[in-house]
Amino acid sequence: MKPVMPLAALAAGIGLAATLGVTQSAVRSTGASLPSGVMPAVQACRQVVSKSPKGFFAGPKQVHLVLTTYAKGEPIQSEGDISSGFPAQALVWIVEVHAKAIHWNHSVPAGYQPPARPYTDFSVVMNARTGRISEEGECRCWPLPLSKAGTVVSLPPEC
Repeated sequence: MKPVMPLAALAAGIGLAATLGVTQSAVRSTGASLPSGVMPAVQACRQVVSKSPKGFFAGPKQVHLVLTTYAKGEPIQSEGDISSGFPAQALVWIVEVHAKAIHWNHSVPAGYQPPARPYTDFSVVMNARTGRISEEGECRCWPLPLSKAGTVVSLPPEC
Protein backbone atom coordinates (compact mmCIF):
# COMPACT_ATOMS: atom_id res chain seq x y z
CA MET A 1 0.00 0.00 0.00
CA LYS A 2 1.34 3.43 -0.91
CA PRO A 3 1.70 5.92 1.92
CA VAL A 4 -0.69 8.82 2.43
CA MET A 5 1.06 11.98 1.27
CA PRO A 6 0.75 15.48 2.71
CA LEU A 7 -0.38 18.30 0.44
CA ALA A 8 3.05 19.96 0.46
CA ALA A 9 4.55 16.94 -1.30
CA LEU A 10 1.90 17.03 -4.01
CA ALA A 11 2.50 20.74 -4.52
CA ALA A 12 6.11 19.85 -5.28
CA GLY A 13 4.88 17.47 -7.96
CA ILE A 14 5.75 14.26 -6.16
CA GLY A 15 2.15 12.96 -6.10
CA LEU A 16 1.69 13.08 -9.84
CA ALA A 17 5.18 11.81 -10.49
CA ALA A 18 4.57 8.79 -8.30
CA THR A 19 1.31 8.16 -10.15
CA LEU A 20 3.23 8.23 -13.41
CA GLY A 21 6.13 6.15 -12.04
CA VAL A 22 8.76 8.89 -11.60
CA THR A 23 10.95 8.73 -8.52
CA GLN A 24 10.75 11.39 -5.83
CA SER A 25 14.43 12.26 -6.25
CA ALA A 26 13.88 12.87 -9.98
CA VAL A 27 11.00 15.20 -9.16
CA ARG A 28 13.10 17.17 -6.69
CA SER A 29 15.94 17.55 -9.16
CA THR A 30 13.76 18.56 -12.13
CA GLY A 31 11.22 20.67 -10.24
CA ALA A 32 8.34 18.77 -11.90
CA SER A 33 4.82 19.88 -11.06
CA LEU A 34 1.25 19.20 -12.08
CA PRO A 35 0.64 19.05 -15.83
CA SER A 36 -0.52 22.27 -17.43
CA GLY A 37 -4.16 23.02 -16.70
CA VAL A 38 -4.57 20.44 -13.92
CA MET A 39 -6.24 21.90 -10.84
CA PRO A 40 -4.43 21.50 -7.51
CA ALA A 41 -5.71 18.98 -4.96
CA VAL A 42 -7.12 21.77 -2.77
CA GLN A 43 -9.24 23.08 -5.65
CA ALA A 44 -10.52 19.59 -6.48
CA CYS A 45 -11.39 19.09 -2.81
CA ARG A 46 -13.29 22.39 -2.70
CA GLN A 47 -15.19 21.49 -5.89
CA VAL A 48 -16.71 18.59 -3.98
CA VAL A 49 -16.88 19.76 -0.36
CA SER A 50 -17.63 23.47 -0.67
CA LYS A 51 -20.10 23.18 -3.53
CA SER A 52 -22.20 20.45 -1.93
CA PRO A 53 -25.63 21.44 -0.63
CA LYS A 54 -25.82 22.56 2.99
CA GLY A 55 -26.10 19.52 5.24
CA PHE A 56 -24.90 17.07 2.57
CA PHE A 57 -21.87 16.11 4.68
CA ALA A 58 -22.69 15.69 8.36
CA GLY A 59 -19.52 15.91 10.41
CA PRO A 60 -16.96 15.67 7.60
CA LYS A 61 -13.74 14.10 8.90
CA GLN A 62 -11.22 13.66 6.08
CA VAL A 63 -10.81 14.04 2.32
CA HIS A 64 -8.54 11.77 0.29
CA LEU A 65 -7.60 12.43 -3.33
CA VAL A 66 -5.63 10.67 -6.03
CA LEU A 67 -4.58 12.13 -9.37
CA THR A 68 -4.63 9.38 -11.96
CA THR A 69 -6.03 8.47 -15.36
CA TYR A 70 -9.70 7.75 -15.88
CA ALA A 71 -9.04 4.15 -16.91
CA LYS A 72 -7.17 3.50 -13.66
CA GLY A 73 -9.34 5.52 -11.27
CA GLU A 74 -12.93 5.08 -12.35
CA PRO A 75 -13.09 1.31 -11.73
CA ILE A 76 -11.80 1.91 -8.19
CA GLN A 77 -14.39 4.58 -7.43
CA SER A 78 -17.23 2.55 -8.93
CA GLU A 79 -15.94 -0.75 -7.51
CA GLY A 80 -16.22 -2.33 -10.95
CA ASP A 81 -15.98 -1.71 -14.64
CA ILE A 82 -15.17 1.48 -16.50
CA SER A 83 -17.94 3.50 -18.13
CA SER A 84 -17.55 6.03 -20.91
CA GLY A 85 -17.48 9.24 -18.84
CA PHE A 86 -14.06 10.41 -20.10
CA PRO A 87 -11.38 9.12 -22.47
CA ALA A 88 -9.29 6.41 -20.82
CA GLN A 89 -6.13 8.55 -20.54
CA ALA A 90 -7.87 11.71 -19.27
CA LEU A 91 -6.37 12.93 -15.99
CA VAL A 92 -8.89 12.74 -13.17
CA TRP A 93 -9.02 13.40 -9.47
CA ILE A 94 -10.72 10.73 -7.41
CA VAL A 95 -12.05 12.64 -4.41
CA GLU A 96 -13.25 10.66 -1.39
CA VAL A 97 -14.97 12.37 1.54
CA HIS A 98 -15.39 10.54 4.84
CA ALA A 99 -18.02 11.93 7.23
CA LYS A 100 -20.30 10.88 10.08
CA ALA A 101 -23.14 10.76 7.54
CA ILE A 102 -23.88 11.58 3.91
CA HIS A 103 -27.31 13.09 3.24
CA TRP A 104 -27.79 12.72 -0.50
CA ASN A 105 -31.30 13.58 -1.65
CA HIS A 106 -31.38 11.78 -4.98
CA SER A 107 -33.93 9.73 -6.86
CA VAL A 108 -34.30 6.13 -5.85
CA PRO A 109 -36.45 3.28 -7.14
CA ALA A 110 -39.99 2.88 -5.80
CA GLY A 111 -39.98 0.96 -2.54
CA TYR A 112 -36.39 1.86 -1.70
CA GLN A 113 -35.65 1.69 2.01
CA PRO A 114 -32.68 3.76 3.21
CA PRO A 115 -30.11 1.87 5.24
CA ALA A 116 -30.59 1.72 9.01
CA ARG A 117 -27.17 3.35 9.43
CA PRO A 118 -26.45 6.35 7.23
CA TYR A 119 -23.81 6.17 4.54
CA THR A 120 -20.53 7.69 5.71
CA ASP A 121 -18.51 8.00 2.51
CA PHE A 122 -18.91 9.85 -0.77
CA SER A 123 -16.58 9.68 -3.76
CA VAL A 124 -16.42 11.24 -7.20
CA VAL A 125 -14.36 10.99 -10.36
CA MET A 126 -13.62 14.51 -11.58
CA ASN A 127 -11.85 15.66 -14.73
CA ALA A 128 -8.65 17.20 -13.34
CA ARG A 129 -8.71 20.05 -15.86
CA THR A 130 -12.39 20.98 -16.21
CA GLY A 131 -13.82 19.96 -12.83
CA ARG A 132 -16.61 18.00 -14.55
CA ILE A 133 -17.76 15.04 -12.47
CA SER A 134 -18.52 11.84 -14.36
CA GLU A 135 -19.33 9.47 -11.51
CA GLU A 136 -20.28 9.82 -7.86
CA GLY A 137 -21.44 7.45 -5.19
CA GLU A 138 -22.09 6.93 -1.52
CA CYS A 139 -21.32 3.93 0.67
CA ARG A 140 -19.91 2.73 3.98
CA CYS A 141 -16.69 1.54 2.40
CA TRP A 142 -13.99 3.99 3.50
CA PRO A 143 -11.24 3.89 2.65
CA LEU A 144 -11.64 2.98 -0.98
CA PRO A 145 -8.48 1.31 -2.29
CA LEU A 146 -7.25 4.65 -3.66
CA SER A 147 -3.61 3.66 -3.29
CA LYS A 148 -4.15 1.21 -6.18
CA ALA A 149 -4.63 4.23 -8.47
CA GLY A 150 -1.72 6.34 -7.24
CA THR A 151 -0.36 8.34 -4.35
CA VAL A 152 -3.01 9.38 -1.86
CA VAL A 153 -3.21 13.01 -0.75
CA SER A 154 -5.06 13.65 2.54
CA LEU A 155 -6.66 16.97 3.38
CA PRO A 156 -8.77 18.21 6.28
CA PRO A 157 -12.51 18.43 5.54
CA GLU A 158 -12.33 22.19 4.97
CA CYS A 159 -9.69 21.59 2.25
